[in-house]
Amino acid sequence: MPVLVGSLSDLGLNCLIFAGRVSRSEALGFPARISPERPEFGGCWLTIFDAAADMSDLDADSLLTIKERLRPVVAGLLAKGPFRMILVSNSRFNDHLMECWRAMTVTDPSYPSNPETAASVPEACIRHGLPRDRATAAEVWIEQQIRSASAA
Repeated sequence: MPVLVGSLSDLGLNCLIFAGRVSRSEALGFPARISPERPEFGGCWLTIFDAAADMSDLDADSLLTIKERLRPVVAGLLAKGPFRMILVSNSRFNDHLMECWRAMTVTDPSYPSNPETAASVPEACIRHGLPRDRATAAEVWIEQQIRSASAA
């Protein structure tokens, strides 16, 4: 599945990973897979755009729809405590989507998330407060998820 939702419960970290070809329907469907009521989902998130992620099916309307579908999810996660999202792109081909997403969320004062960007997974993890060894463990786990998705 090109849009992966995962939890590293022992690190208190949740991940949204875009890998492979991401269709519009897959992108629009992932918010429904994140239930704020589930205990493994908290307020510490990374969104990773893998180098091989092909998000060419997504347009501005898709991003607006995703934003509206995520609005109640993020609000539910925020109700559990502080919420922070850090975006990481391993591909310059998807950087424009990150910029567009940030522009859409930052300019909307009613949207409950203002995502940050980081240059790498370890940097994002460290900014989330993880020590370097745990940031490395998270990076290894994320790479395994991407390899598994690519092999499927």
